[in-house]
Amino acid sequence: MLKEDHGSQSLAYEGTIIDIETIGNYCREHKGDLREYKDLKMVIFGYINKQGWHIYCATGIEHTPELEEEAKQLLMTLRNERPLYAFNCNQEKGVFFHRLNETILMKELQSKEYERKDEALRKLGIVESYGDPFHTNPDPGKACMRAWERGDFDKAVQHNRACLLKEQELLLHGRGREPELLNSKIKGSSSRALMHHFSRGQESEKTGLGRRGEMGIW
Repeated sequence: MLKEDHGSQSLAYEGTIIDIETIGNYCREHKGDLREYKDLKMVIFGYINKQGWHIYCATGIEHTPELEEEAKQLLMTLRNERPLYAFNCNQEKGVFFHRLNETILMKELQSKEYERKDEALRKLGIVESYGDPFHTNPDPGKACMRAWERGDFDKAVQHNRACLLKEQELLLHGRGREPELLNSKIKGSSSRALMHHFSRGQESEKTGLGRRGEMGIW
């Protein structure tokens, strides 16, 4: 079963911001390429655009396949709401690649690697918590993961909503850049295939949603 949260608004900007919550550990030995994210499991998929926000939360590990299928369908519909943004889009792209078999082109809301979301907002004079229950926690993302694991789905969803609203503020203040290719540091023959896959995708960005092994990447 999925827990859902929806809200409406009326703003004037183009594109869609995506924010996911995950459980699991990073493969730090593969830092800088897609394999870093292969052991992460998506438990919340949220997005926001000028019309409102939509959040889908798996209510237990057994419901993550249902969330993954929902996310696939949502990404299909969001092809009409581009460009797509994420705060650290490499994580979203890595998880989508391994969990959904999808390769998605996104823009980055971070101005530099390892920039913290609240730090980016403070630079703009914004200190609003946006209702994040983990706002004062030194690591809100990890606190959200722990909340989800103990079944506190309401707080996990509230955190995701706050992330979307914060990222929207960054976009409205002019953030949004092209990220470095995640797989540019991968070595070996499999990485060469990935590089070919990504370069073909850059050429055909507007051809639609692409699955791993296909060339229709967006």
